[in-house]
Amino acid sequence: MEPCVVTKLQKQRKRLLQSYVIHVAWFTAMIVTAVTQASKTTIAAAILLALVTVPPVIAYATAVHRTCRFIDPRAKTIGLAPMLIMTVLFTPFESGLVVPAKNLWVSGKLLRQALLAGQAPNSSFKPKPLRGSA
Repeated sequence: MEPCVVTKLQKQRKRLLQSYVIHVAWFTAMIVTAVTQASKTTIAAAILLALVTVPPVIAYATAVHRTCRFIDPRAKTIGLAPMLIMTVLFTPFESGLVVPAKNLWVSGKLLRQALLAGQAPNSSFKPKPLRGSA
């Protein structure tokens, strides 16, 4: 695995995680305003702010998907087309919550595999024979 691709995936995953946390925070704020029966304008503002955070999450999730598939074509990430279908069939919130979580999970697995592959023992270490044994 190329180190530049792994570095690219790390950066994309970091951006996805940041946008995902912001989206989850605004989604939570939207739920709280609805549950506490805040004014209609407050609820509308919370919904609008939660909806504004969906496109960056989808964009970063798509970038992570493409990089994961470049590394491993069999990676079980979710791409742009299924995300858009989920957005139309369900709501933007499901595509903004479920898909990025799946892509974060899979990209984390790929990065751990790359880290383990980079730490694999090689033939550069050759122990000296013990005294008296040949």
